[in-house]
Amino acid sequence: MSLNSNTLDSMNNFPTDIFEGFDVSEDEVTHFRNNHVGFCRIDMNRLSQLLLIQLTSISKHRTYNSFSITDVIQELEGVGRGCKQRFEQFKYLPLKGLFKAHFFDARFMARNLINHWGLEFENSHKFNSLFSRVTEEEEKNPSRFGWQGRLAHEMTVGGYEERAKKNKRTGEWIIFAKHNNLNYYLCISRHSKSKPEDQEIYDFLKLLCKNEYPFLLSGEAV
Repeated sequence: MSLNSNTLDSMNNFPTDIFEGFDVSEDEVTHFRNNHVGFCRIDMNRLSQLLLIQLTSISKHRTYNSFSITDVIQELEGVGRGCKQRFEQFKYLPLKGLFKAHFFDARFMARNLINHWGLEFENSHKFNSLFSRVTEEEEKNPSRFGWQGRLAHEMTVGGYEERAKKNKRTGEWIIFAKHNNLNYYLCISRHSKSKPEDQEIYDFLKLLCKNEYPFLLSGEAV
């Protein structure tokens, strides 16, 4: 996993304020790249410098578990030992032609449960139905931990299992491009919800990845 000359050139040409923005140094990125076991059997020439900076920052500041991201990349590359990773192609411009794969981290658990039970709404029909069902079941067959324990279990374990079965778990994206049947991993991104947000992601990628991969983001990929 040592650095090659192409990677060194891309690091030297990369804007220093990007390193500062993610609160990492070039030396920290180099050390992370050369020592993280999640890169085992991965062609590092196909991981962008931007992605490596993001991953270094994630590891340094404990934002997420970095393995939750590298495990997905390993599976997409066919060198992992987990479940086959699902990915989708962006359907609309400006991101059309690029691909996204979700990764999941324990920090996303609360957001998944809020979304699943509609807890952002003042009156959630789904949560009200759950509460009524739990109350009824507790009256018929009292449990050791009471209705509170039953409700907590159904909300967390039951809710997450149901969401996972329907493949609706909320996470973040690994954005990548395909060229000559190979994946080029560009960045980690939050879900976008509008065309202006899509444009912001695309402009950011074009600014920071175009020089490194001139054959991507120009209509030549895929």
